[in-house]
Parts: sequence; structure tokens; C-alpha cells
Amino acid sequence: MIRLRTATLEDIPALANVLANVSAQTDPTVDVEKARTSMIESIPEYFGKDEPESLLSLIELDGEPIGRFRVVRFKDRIFLGGIQILPDFQNRGIGTQLIMELVDESRTTGRPLQLDVERSNSRARRLYERLGFRPYGESETDIHMQFLP
Repeated sequence: MIRLRTATLEDIPALANVLANVSAQTDPTVDVEKARTSMIESIPEYFGKDEPESLLSLIELDGEPIGRFRVVRFKDRIFLGGIQILPDFQNRGIGTQLIMELVDESRTTGRPLQLDVERSNSRARRLYERLGFRPYGESETDIHMQFLP
């Protein structure tokens, strides 16, 4: 069973593991162990930030940490700040299920659902487009996409 659980400082190793493995999936030059160590050192600073509208969650499948999910709820919009799922658990509909829950929230509240996707991540872009997201801007590295209720 899929469950979102608010991340705590004790979850830093699991979060770092997810981020390192997903980074290595999109960039084969990434050394997973070095990336994991680096992320374990840098993640704690995010827990100290005063962002009451931001929620960082650990995605669990039957109690096992398999992903990371960050949502920021502003008064006028919802921002998907990141979703990463370990490669062994991708293509099972988990990400789609979680994103569709946000799409439903967008429809219910009337707030647009926005996200940024790396230009090089065509796989994620196709998923977002299939779920109804459309580009509304871009930066040097990212495409800004949104779902309008």
C-alpha cells in the first residue's frame, strides 16, 4: 500500500538514497555512493527553513521508503516541488497516482497546479503532458508546466 509520510530528520538517509539513485538514472556519470554522502550532508539545511506551506514527504510502499514527494501550497496555486521514485519502483503508476491526487485538489480548490521539469527529462515531461499539464514558461534548464482546473 502506498503511503505518504511527513519526512523527519531520521529520514535523511532514505531521502538521500532516493535522490542519489534517481540522479544516477538520469545522469550515468553520477557516483551513487558519493552523491548519497553529499546529500546526507546537505539535506538537513532544508529542515531548518521556515516554509510552513511546504510539505516534504517520504513515499512508502508497504512501509519501505521508495520515494520523495514535496508540495508547496500557496494561497493562489499548488506547486509540486519534486517527485522522485526509486528506479525499481517506477512504471507502476505510483507517481501518476500521487500527481492525480494533486490534480484533484487543484480542481477542488480552483488553484493551478504548477511544476518545473528539467529540459533533459523528456520521460517526465511526457507523463505530465499526459496528465493534462501544459508549458507556460521556461528557464535555461527547466520547462515550467501547469495544470489549470
